[in-house]
Amino acid sequence: NEMFWQAHQLDPNHPEIIEFLSIQRPRAEAFYKKATRAIFEGNRYLALELIQKGLDLFHDMTKLLLLRASIHRERADYDQALSDLERASKFMYAEGLENDVTVQIGLTYNDMGTSLFKKERFQEALTILNEALNFMPQDSGIHPNRGDTYRELKRFNLALSDYHFALDH
Repeated sequence: NEMFWQAHQLDPNHPEIIEFLSIQRPRAEAFYKKATRAIFEGNRYLALELIQKGLDLFHDMTKLLLLRASIHRERADYDQALSDLERASKFMYAEGLENDVTVQIGLTYNDMGTSLFKKERFQEALTILNEALNFMPQDSGIHPNRGDTYRELKRFNLALSDYHFALDH
């Protein structure tokens, strides 16, 4: 398996590599479906195991990385979530999942920002919330969070601007 992935790095269009991927993809998809079912059943640990098995078969399958990133985000393991999302972003266009990856990145930064806000680390929260808005500029959920942060930093006009934006969108 590993040798094929190394060969994939060298020549992803080689006929044997294409055949290898055509075998591995459906097997990895099966683990994705099982992991999704485990999440809906509330079993995150099983889901993570199944996702890893799928990634062992198909290293950079965007759907699996997105799923794992969402679990990491839910657990407030933001660094790991962003690491998975960075990997997912490499192949998101080929798999037609650029919007899903972008939204997950924005949501992860938003959650990071609100976590920093709760710790009263307002300047850091502002930086992270601004990053969230780089990925989801029209999101009406991030703007109030940034508005609250501006309010705590005594930047009242900017806070009001974010609150108004959220109300208007």
